[in-house]
Amino acid sequence: TEFLTPPNLSRHNPRTSVLPEKVWRLSEARAESRIGTYVADIAGHLDDRTGVAVEVKVRHEVEPEKAKYLRASRVPCIEIDLLPLLEESLTLQELAWHVLECGTNRSWVSNSAYAVIEAELLAEYQGWVARKGSEVADVPRHRREPPKQPSKADEANARYQALPDEMKRLELRTVLGLVEGASWPRHLQVSVREGAQAIPSPIDVWQGATFVRFIYDPIGGREETKRFSLSQVYDWVSGRFGTSELVRHQVSAALRLFLGYLTKCGFLERHGDSFTVLHAALWPPSRPESPTYPVALPTPAPAENKPSPIAVRRGWTWRERWPLEDVALERATDAGVRYAGAKFNAQLFVDRLYGMSTEPSEAAIKALVTKCSGIVDATFDLLKDIGVVEESWRMLREGVEPPWRRT
Repeated sequence: TEFLTPPNLSRHNPRTSVLPEKVWRLSEARAESRIGTYVADIAGHLDDRTGVAVEVKVRHEVEPEKAKYLRASRVPCIEIDLLPLLEESLTLQELAWHVLECGTNRSWVSNSAYAVIEAELLAEYQGWVARKGSEVADVPRHRREPPKQPSKADEANARYQALPDEMKRLELRTVLGLVEGASWPRHLQVSVREGAQAIPSPIDVWQGATFVRFIYDPIGGREETKRFSLSQVYDWVSGRFGTSELVRHQVSAALRLFLGYLTKCGFLERHGDSFTVLHAALWPPSRPESPTYPVALPTPAPAENKPSPIAVRRGWTWRERWPLEDVALERATDAGVRYAGAKFNAQLFVDRLYGMSTEPSEAAIKALVTKCSGIVDATFDLLKDIGVVEESWRMLREGVEPPWRRT
């Protein structure tokens, strides 16, 4: 298998270093292969036995922790962005060109040659800082301005950040009126696929606090319509939890995904990066039932000699290898929003599915979907999105075995 790698460009004024693009010829390639504590989409070796990895971006980009691990392990890795092709109809040859040869849809995740250049540039930068420091030392010093006093909001945020997480949870439960032993709302513990690690707080704490600050109205007597923007939410979360400006993009992505989930639940109405509160109670609004209309009997058509339609059933085959449970939970949560809305209990579904000791029947799986508040007609699509079933003979070679095949 051959992959075209992108050029590597590293800039530090006034020096520029360019590594030319080249072709990776893999003597062997494995799909869903484990590298240390992570699983790569494709892993293999070049002719000189150098281990490399290829990540394919369709819905999720490479996580920052995974990228950091690959760079620390000196494993060369590229990421191929196929997200723009998601809704397009392509032939196999066209898809192969985008994966193997296109030079504009890939970027480096990890490159050992880049690490050498980065070290050289860092040494130059440190030398420049030392020279500037000596120049500044020769300039007559002026009186320093007194340090800026922190505002009351800064002091309040600092006190909040110093609290233990359990104290923050207890405060949120009190504000939301959740008695001891009551389960935490699932829509305030949403697994987002990007940026959650950039917020230095447990996911249920920052999501619960954001919900209370911008949406929740315990009395329900608010007359004016409440509106806010994504930038307002970011500014508040940044100050409340002390996020770094260096990770602004990741934090904004996490907040956008969380607010998008609340929009699908019926709490908000979205207008670009602005939101209007539609429902300010703790629990999501009930979904309106589909209206029923009188059914008009069709006019009988002239009899024709047409063949009777053949009933087609979409059957599935259990994969030999399943995704890891945390990966399956993330996929089930994302799929649940599309197939069942906020009521689908992805955690219960994955726990029960991965805990089955015998291979379940189709009826048993559909009964489990019903118990987890899912839509029975979407069972196959749900299982396929999670990655535990398939329609063809292809099998995953890396992953975990279904529970009933383990010894």
